[in-house]
Amino acid sequence: MGTHVRIDIDELNSLPSKRTRIDFNEKLEIENVVKPVVGEIYIQASGGGVLINGHVQTLLKLNCHVCLRPFFQSLNVEIDEQLSARADEDDSPRERELTRDDFYEVIPADGLIDISDIVYQAVTLASPVFCRCGDDCPGPPKPEKALAAGNSSATGSDSRDDSRIDPRWENLKTLFSKQESGENS
Repeated sequence: MGTHVRIDIDELNSLPSKRTRIDFNEKLEIENVVKPVVGEIYIQASGGGVLINGHVQTLLKLNCHVCLRPFFQSLNVEIDEQLSARADEDDSPRERELTRDDFYEVIPADGLIDISDIVYQAVTLASPVFCRCGDDCPGPPKPEKALAAGNSSATGSDSRDDSRIDPRWENLKTLFSKQESGENS
């Protein structure tokens, strides 16, 4: 990542309202993100740590997992994080059931909170795992031979052309012919 937006916890606590607003605008090195991530982030010191919330947005360039065509999709992310002043792990039993309150991050020892990293994590987690270009997706690409003959794979006709082999598989053809000749002798 390029420049990092960081907040010093001591500076935040010295503000009269113990609250600040950041106009976030940064190009994060996240796969498929084609525009800078922009938005507003509010940071507030509280008795138990720091609350970070806001909204960021960006533009993604994705490939449809169905038709394989590229498309653009906007991504809007709500940020809602809480950082604790310290971990209270020493007085808790070693083996116990975890609750929702057990999942938090601790303010770093140097007192610098990396806002860029928090936004990076939020955008990465909000990015789609399965991409589809939309309701009007044409579906999977059809094989060239079926398109030329006017057949579709849905008709059930098996129109394989064994003479045309993908060059990446060409070496396997020689391997199989050697095995077959070895078995017959």
